[in-house]
Amino acid sequence: MNNKSTGIIFAVLLSFPFFSYATITNGDFETGDLTGWSTDTDFGPGSAGDFSVSGSPGSYKARIEADYWSTPGDTFSTPLNDVFFGNILYQNLDTTVNSGGQLELSFDWDFGGEDGNAFDGEIFSVGLFDGIDYYKADGTLGFLIDPTTTYNSGTFVATLDSSIFNNVAGWSLDFQLEVGADFTGFSNGLGSFAEIDNVGLTGVSVQVPEPASITLMLIGLLGIIKAIHQKYYSC
Repeated sequence: MNNKSTGIIFAVLLSFPFFSYATITNGDFETGDLTGWSTDTDFGPGSAGDFSVSGSPGSYKARIEADYWSTPGDTFSTPLNDVFFGNILYQNLDTTVNSGGQLELSFDWDFGGEDGNAFDGEIFSVGLFDGIDYYKADGTLGFLIDPTTTYNSGTFVATLDSSIFNNVAGWSLDFQLEVGADFTGFSNGLGSFAEIDNVGLTGVSVQVPEPASITLMLIGLLGIIKAIHQKYYSC
């Protein structure tokens, strides 16, 4: 089979409709800022000092901070963050996808800092928020990353339950960093950060033709191959 016939067959195969979507704005933070994202500090507008973008071009990451002080561990020194309860970096999601399609959510995360105390350290979590509760990728109540005080890092990848999330407005992806507190209700003055990168929400929908359409397409494809074959050997 010559290159021309191969090209025609490839073009015919491409006639099967594939649809892909990318619905996160600035998920790699390569704008050098938080364009496309929203911030919340203590249930109000996000404090500029608590949210930033770290790194350099090609390796930018969003950074959330909480409970840093000019002298670590000394809550009588100067606070470097404005948060008292918690900081949230979030983006409202566009979950538009064709019938039969699925959405895949992914992101890289790094939780670290000066603290890491299991009892009164800062608490990091990630969840899908509907305005009332947090949910897992399978649509049940919970978190994508359960609230934790243990420093760690990783890559999260999951397919969202299409019956819950597809084409439903009002969902947001929330990265949350809460200030830790001891039994007295006070911070220990040791700060923590969460860095986020490569956030993606992508979907691929493959629309399968009806059996009759497949038969007609195959007949047409065989006709093209036969015509090319006859022309090739008649030369």
